[in-house]
Amino acid sequence: MKNFKAIKLFLLAMIFSVTVSGTALAGHQDFTLTNQTGRDIVNIYITPSNSYYWNDDILGVDILYNGEETEIIFDRRETDRYWSMMATFSDGSNYVWEDIDLFTVSEINLRYDGAAIQK
Repeated sequence: MKNFKAIKLFLLAMIFSVTVSGTALAGHQDFTLTNQTGRDIVNIYITPSNSYYWNDDILGVDILYNGEETEIIFDRRETDRYWSMMATFSDGSNYVWEDIDLFTVSEINLRYDGAAIQK
């Protein structure tokens, strides 16, 4: 009976440590991005709002098709709170959203009218 109790406590400790370490690796700025623009997005650039330069395209060779979503994951060491985002569409046009407070949102839905609905 003592061995069963020890195993149970060990398993609970392991589950707790995995949960805590997984949470610790996530950045404060992580969010789900949904494309509801009616157009396909070929590039997404995200940079701190106080920067003069855009970071690399986070989609790489992928395309975020209309109606699809993707997870945007930040390094846990990232400290900036306000970010700007630019999307380039398959027709070559682009749109910029500025000063998004990524500490307060977990979802951003890009809309066809240029709105970025934040939840």
